[in-house]
Amino acid sequence: MSNPPARRDVLRWGATSLALLSAGAAGCTSAVEQEARNKSAAAGTRGARLVIAQGTDIVPKTVVNQSAQNATWRRQVFNSLVRLDRKTHDVLPELATAWETSEGGRVTTLTLREGVTWHSGRPFTADDVRFSVDFQRDMQPPFAFAWLLKQLSEVKAVNSGTVRLTFDEPVSNLFDALSLMIMLDRESAQELVTGAKVIGTGPFTFAEYRQGTSLRLDRYAKYWESSRPDLDSVVVRVITKPEARMSALRSGQVHLATGVGPMELKQVESDQKFTITPYDTYSSGVYLGCNVNAGPLKDKRVRQAIHYALDRRRIAAEIYRGKAQPNATPWSATSPAHNQTLADHYAHDLPRAVSMLKEAGADGAELILESAQPVSKSAEIVEFNLREAGLQPRLRVLNTTQQQERIESRTFEGMWMGQHGYSNLSPTNLLYSAMPYRTTQNLFNFDSEQYEKLAQAALRATGEAERRTAYDAVTEFILDEAFCCDLVHATSTAVTSGVSGWDYTVWDDVLLGNSTVV
Repeated sequence: MSNPPARRDVLRWGATSLALLSAGAAGCTSAVEQEARNKSAAAGTRGARLVIAQGTDIVPKTVVNQSAQNATWRRQVFNSLVRLDRKTHDVLPELATAWETSEGGRVTTLTLREGVTWHSGRPFTADDVRFSVDFQRDMQPPFAFAWLLKQLSEVKAVNSGTVRLTFDEPVSNLFDALSLMIMLDRESAQELVTGAKVIGTGPFTFAEYRQGTSLRLDRYAKYWESSRPDLDSVVVRVITKPEARMSALRSGQVHLATGVGPMELKQVESDQKFTITPYDTYSSGVYLGCNVNAGPLKDKRVRQAIHYALDRRRIAAEIYRGKAQPNATPWSATSPAHNQTLADHYAHDLPRAVSMLKEAGADGAELILESAQPVSKSAEIVEFNLREAGLQPRLRVLNTTQQQERIESRTFEGMWMGQHGYSNLSPTNLLYSAMPYRTTQNLFNFDSEQYEKLAQAALRATGEAERRTAYDAVTEFILDEAFCCDLVHATSTAVTSGVSGWDYTVWDDVLLGNSTVV
C-alpha cells in the first residue's frame, strides 16, 4: 500500500416524525456506564463541558448528508474513512490510513486503522466499510453520493483491515464521497435512520437528545486516538432566536455559536473576549427555486422574470453586511466551474422582469414563497422585489419539521428559499448530489434529458479547456431554465469564547476531538 499522497493530483477536480430520544432510549449511554467510562479515561482529561448553540433542531435520520442541522455533532459521533484538507483538498487519513488507486482509477484499495471500536465496544472492520457503502448506496432518504456508489461493481473485504472498491469505469471524485460518507454500525444502522439509535466510532457518544431543545454527547473513553478527547461532554442547545443565541454567548452560558449572521456579529465583533471565525470553505449558497409544476411557474419566462426582479446586491449589503457575493450560479468563487460573467447573469432589472411577466400573462399572479428560517430575512427582500414586479407573493417561513417534510416529498407549493452545499469541490458533486440542482428527483420537479447530457459531459470532461466548456454549458442551461438559481454566496461564521483546538471540515462539520474549554 502507498502512503497517503501529499496532493490529490488528478483526483482533485475530475470528471416523519422523529422518535424522541432520552437517556433511557436504546443506544444511549446510561449515566452509570458513562461514569465508569470516564473513570477509566486516560489521565489528563480536563473534565470540561463545552456548550454549543445552533438555530435549528438536529435531525438524526438525515445525518448521513451535509446539513447545518447536524453539523455541530455529526463528526463528534461518526468518523469517515478520509478527510480533505480545507484549503488544498489533499486527502488526509481518518479510519483509513493508506490507499492505493490502480487500473486507471477503477480500483481503490484502502488500509484501515487498527484498534478502532464502535461505541458498543465491537471492533471496526472491513465488513463495516462494506456494509456502510452498500447501505448508503440504497438508503432512503438517499445519501448524496449514492449516484457514485451505484457505479461500484464490487466492494470487497480483502481481510479485516483491507477494503477494495472496484468501479466499472474510472472515477475521479471518489475521495470527495469518502470524506463525506460516515461509517455506520451494521448492528444499528436501521435504527439510526428512524432516529432511535445512534452508534459511531467518533470521540463522543450520542447520550441524550431532547427534541427541539438539546443534545448531550459524552466522552468515549475507548476512542482510537487514545489521548483524546479532552472534553468530558458536549451539549448542543437549540436556540432558534438569533438574539437569544447571542445573549447566551455573551453571558457565558454558551462557548460556541454556529451560523452566526452578520447582524448578530455586530454585538460581539468589538469585544476581544470573543473569537469570530468565518469559515474558509465557501461551500454553500442561498438559492430560490421554483416548482415547475406549480401554476405560472410552469413557464420558464416567469421563472426568468422572477430572477431578473431580485435585487441580489441589496441582499448582500443589507442582510450580510457586505460579507456575501451576489451570484446567480451554484458555483462558489473557489470552484473550477465559477464564471463571473455567468454569476452576474441575473443582474437586477425590474423593467425587464415586469415586461416578461406581462408577456407571459402572469402579471398579478398569486404565488407562494416558502423559506427556511435561516434565510427568512433575505426572503423578505425577495417578497418585496416580487411585489415590485407585479406579482402577489405570500411568504411562509417553515419550521424544521415542515421543511423536512417538503424536501422529502418534493411538494413545495410554489417558490422555495434555502441553502445548498456542494459548490466548492468537484462541480459534478453538485449536479448529482445537491437536492435543489441534481439532474434527477431534484426539489423542483425539473426533468430534462438535455440537463443530464450536459451533466454527463461535465463529469467526463478531461483537460482544462474541455472542462471549462462543459461547466459553462451546464451553467448556461441552469440559468436559462431558471428552475433554481442562487442569490448570494456567503460563508458560515462561528463565534467562540474560551474554546481552543476546535476545527471544521471541508463540508463545514464541526470537529471537537482536540478541543478544550479554558
